[in-house]
Amino acid sequence: MKNHFYFLIIFIFLYGCSVKTVTYTSKIENLKKDKESKIDNKVLLDIAKKIKNNSDATLKIKGDTSSQEKNEDNIALFLTNRYLKISFNAREMFKPSQTNLSDEAKYYIKKIIPALKDKPNIIIQVIGHAYDEDTPKQMQHYSDMRAISVAEMLFNSGLKQDILAKGCANSIPKRECNLDEPHNLCATTNRRVDFFIYTTKDAIITKCR
Repeated sequence: MKNHFYFLIIFIFLYGCSVKTVTYTSKIENLKKDKESKIDNKVLLDIAKKIKNNSDATLKIKGDTSSQEKNEDNIALFLTNRYLKISFNAREMFKPSQTNLSDEAKYYIKKIIPALKDKPNIIIQVIGHAYDEDTPKQMQHYSDMRAISVAEMLFNSGLKQDILAKGCANSIPKRECNLDEPHNLCATTNRRVDFFIYTTKDAIITKCR
C-alpha cells in the first residue's frame, strides 16, 4: 500500500507541474504572437485598411492566425511592420511570353491606386514573375518587362512616389507545378506581379526569395 501511496503522490506532483508548465509556455507563445501581430507602422496599416474597404481584399497580419488568405480572393494583403505585400488572384495576369497585363488584372490593380495616392512618401516596388516560358534567360526578361510595364501603368495613373521594378524570373512560384503533367492553370497563376509597399528605403527587399 505504501508503494501505491507514494506513486500516487509522485504522479499528482508531476502532473501539476506539467499543467503549470504547459500553461506558462502557452502564455509565452501567445505573447509572442501578439507582439508579432502588433503593427506599429500606421502608414502601412492605413493603406491596408483602405484597400480592404475599397476592394473587399483579404488582410492578413504577420503573426495573426485568425485571418487566412483564400485562393478565391481577388486581392490579398499581407502586412508586417516592414512592408505591405499586395498579391492578385486574377485568373490570368499575363499570357505566356507576354508582358502586358490582362484587362482583369488591370481592373484589380486600379482598385488599389486611390489608397496609394494618399501617401506621397511611400516606396512602391513591383516584382515580376515568370514560369515555364522558354529558357531561364527568357524568363528573367519576361519578369523584368512585366514589372516595368506595371510600374509604367502606376506612374501613368498619377502615382508620383518612387516606383521600383524588379524581375524574379521563376524563382518564387506562387504554386508548385508538375512540369511533366498538364498544368496550364498552375503556370498561369505563377505568371504575375506582386507589390511591396515600404515607408523606408532600409526595408526594401533586394533579393528574390
